[in-house]
Amino acid sequence: MTQTLRLALVGLDSSHADQHVRLLNVEQRFPGARVTVLADGDPLRVAELAERSAAAGVPVRAGGPDDVTSVDAVVVAHRAGRLHHAAALPFVRAGLPVLVDKPFTASVADAVDLVTAARASGAVLSSCSALRFVPDVARLRAAALAHGEITTLTVSGPADPGSPHDGLHFLGIHLVEAARSLLGGDADLTWEEPAVGHEDDAVTATVTATTGGRDVVVRVRCVDPAAHPTQPFHASVTTTGGTVEGDLDVGQDYLEPVLAHFLAQVAGTTAPDTRAQLVGPVALLAAVQAAARAPSRAGSAHPA
Repeated sequence: MTQTLRLALVGLDSSHADQHVRLLNVEQRFPGARVTVLADGDPLRVAELAERSAAAGVPVRAGGPDDVTSVDAVVVAHRAGRLHHAAALPFVRAGLPVLVDKPFTASVADAVDLVTAARASGAVLSSCSALRFVPDVARLRAAALAHGEITTLTVSGPADPGSPHDGLHFLGIHLVEAARSLLGGDADLTWEEPAVGHEDDAVTATVTATTGGRDVVVRVRCVDPAAHPTQPFHASVTTTGGTVEGDLDVGQDYLEPVLAHFLAQVAGTTAPDTRAQLVGPVALLAAVQAAARAPSRAGSAHPA
C-alpha cells in the first residue's frame, strides 16, 4: 500500500476496540493502515480512544454509518454479534472492505444477507476468530499430521449458552474456528447437523466435518465459564497413528494476525473468505445454541 488506508472502527463497547486502536494507531504495526473514524460508541468511549490515538500523533474523529465516502475500509467490532448485520450492511452495500469481529453474526439469516450483499457490491467481507491464527494451533496440527490422517478432533473452552452476548455465539466461535484451522482451513469445509449433549458444566456438540473429501468427527465442548473461570482453550487431535493434545494460548496481540489477514485480503494478496467460511460457523453455533436451550436440557447449569 502506497497510501494510508483509512479505517472506520464501528462499535466500541468491546476491549477489541482498544486493541485495534493500539495496534493500528498507537503502535502502528501496519504502516499502511490507520483508524481515522470512530463510530457507534458512547461519546466518552469515543473521547477515550481518540485521546490515546492523538497522543500517538494520529487524529481520529467521531462518525457514523453515513461515512461510507470518507473511509476506505471498515472494522465492525461490537461485542454482541446481533449488532453486526445492521452496522456492517451500509458499508458492504457501498462496496467497502469490511472486517466483522467475531462472531460474524448471531443468526444465519443475517450472515447470509451480508454475504449476499457483499457478492452484489463486490465488497471484501471478512470475519474470523483469533483462534484461527494461534501458533499453538499450527503446531498441534503439524504434530498430529506427523502421525497420520486426522480422524477425530476435540476442542474445548469457555462458552456459555446463557451469555447475554448471544449465548454460545460469543465465545463458541473460538472453538469452531480452532477446529477449522486444525482441520486445515479448507475453503470448502462443511459441517453436518450436530448432536448435542448436556452436562452440569458443559455442552458438547458432536458433528461431522467434511474437508478435502474426508470426514472427520469433531467434538466442540463448551465449558461453563462461571463453573470453570480459568478454563483454557484446549484441543485433542486423534489420527490414524496416535493422539496429540495441548492448550491453545491466544497471546496478548491476538488481533494482530486477524488484521493482517484482512489487510492482505484488501490488498488482493489473500483470497476473500468464502460463503462456507462465513456462514458455516454461524449455522453450526445456531444449531448448538438451539439444542442447548431446548426444554429437555436435564441437569443443565443454565436455564432455557
